[in-house]
Amino acid sequence: MKNKVFTTGEVAGICGVSADTVSRWFDLGQIDGYRLGPGGDRRIPYESLRKFMLSHGIPLERLEESEHRVLVVDDDPYYLDIIPSVLSHEGDFTVFTASNGFDAGSIVVEHNPQVVILDIHLSDIDGRAVCERIKGRAETRNTRILGISGFIEDDEVKELGDYGFDDFLKKPFKVEELAERVRYLIEMPNSKLVRPKRGMM
Repeated sequence: MKNKVFTTGEVAGICGVSADTVSRWFDLGQIDGYRLGPGGDRRIPYESLRKFMLSHGIPLERLEESEHRVLVVDDDPYYLDIIPSVLSHEGDFTVFTASNGFDAGSIVVEHNPQVVILDIHLSDIDGRAVCERIKGRAETRNTRILGISGFIEDDEVKELGDYGFDDFLKKPFKVEELAERVRYLIEMPNSKLVRPKRGMM
């Protein structure tokens, strides 16, 4: 997401002003950007827009709404490497990683991810407890949580929804399916957090 570049129209929608206002900010040098060739369309990089919004007291919510933030929590280095790699090729994802529950908690508080891909069996804490804590925070109660595990009984999978999990994939899984599940969870309205339990049955 940090590499994303916005048009004046997109910036206008994020900041709640007209496109002419954004063009004026640009032409006066109040917001940094560049043109596509001499006299071409204006373009404003993500970091420039974020800096401008912070300095002018404009809430960042709308900017962050367009950013897909995903946290991967797993103590297996393979999955901490392969999952971010897959998502980076699927769209505008900002992916954070944590190898234990403590680090995961810190990242959740700081970045409020939209989706957490959470291993059920972490070395320092049960993933179900992590899920309950995330869902228990007002700021992240609507965060979608995709459980993953290679060592879990079918009866346990069926009970994951009771802890707040929105979906589940058993390891090893196809990377294409993981990306599809994450996309589904991000696009799912808050009013439909409980999906048909395709992955939890």
